[in-house]
Amino acid sequence: MKWKRCVTIFIILYLIVPLTSPHTNVFFFQQKNEEIKKGDVYAIYSNDNQSQGQEKISFPFFRWGARDVIIEYREEVTNKGDKTINITTYLAVPPPLANQEIKDIKYDPEPDEFKKDRWGQEVACYYYTLDAKETVTLSWTVEARIYNIRYILLPSLVKGEIPEDIYNAYTADDEKYKIYHPLIQSIVRQVVANETNILIKAVKLHDYVIAHLDYALAGGWDDAPTILERGNGSCSEYCFAYIALCRAAGIPARYKGGTYLAERVPHVDDIFHRMVQIYLPGYGWIPVDMTFDEWIFHHYAFGAHTSKFFAFMRGGGSSKYLNWTYNSHHIIPEEANITTNSSATWHQWSHARP
Repeated sequence: MKWKRCVTIFIILYLIVPLTSPHTNVFFFQQKNEEIKKGDVYAIYSNDNQSQGQEKISFPFFRWGARDVIIEYREEVTNKGDKTINITTYLAVPPPLANQEIKDIKYDPEPDEFKKDRWGQEVACYYYTLDAKETVTLSWTVEARIYNIRYILLPSLVKGEIPEDIYNAYTADDEKYKIYHPLIQSIVRQVVANETNILIKAVKLHDYVIAHLDYALAGGWDDAPTILERGNGSCSEYCFAYIALCRAAGIPARYKGGTYLAERVPHVDDIFHRMVQIYLPGYGWIPVDMTFDEWIFHHYAFGAHTSKFFAFMRGGGSSKYLNWTYNSHHIIPEEANITTNSSATWHQWSHARP
């Protein structure tokens, strides 16, 4: 069957690509929380009980090609109007992830406070007044270590129950998903059929999205039914479509967004990038980057992504502080007229030193 061939291909990639990497030796990730040895590999469990906001992993993955990075995020806000206005700006605070270690982060200026949204994502909060024609720049600079990462995914190892809090939060509907829309329901019935294994269902839905969408950076973010009817979308819209289908099929799904190093440093990114994470029992949260699968290889980024991606945030949908964005969000008076300019500058991306 087609899905069996697909599973075989990306299992081979999982095993061969890291082992043949010219950058560093492969090793299994070990962190400062509880480690439980299973045979010759390590399982990793987070000590954080906030399961919606944690990286909880119960099976090994490859992490290789470590890079030390320095990235500066800048948000310029200009009051184009003739009156002084009060503005609230929220900047996403980069989280530590399985392939992303935060060493230091500096803010300019210092935030007024920090808050967390319903997904556990932290934001830096700024409350300020902007005079007519005035521009303010808010920024942070992060030093981090990031890795290539690839999970060893096998349908037979997807076992156990999905935690209730994760299932309830990440299979719920939201305005960009519309999981009960007739088109979403029809696609899930057609593609998933009688399949019961969550990994195989996720692969089938992934393949449907790849087959029926073309990449188009046209501006704006529509909801999943509109995107699938239209047949094209940006990376964010690919995510909305895939998350909607996964959730409608009972697969917890969320996204993470950030910046991608498309050229040599120094590189300024003002496009940014978003990818999906799905929850698999026995594994935890697994990355799925469908736009990379469109460009590189059909399942190359299913359960993997590159050290050239740095995440600003992760979320499950609408957020009180970030709305549907993945870098910043502004609260302004209804009559205000502002312009914003967001950018991420990669100042360093170099081989990590021990």
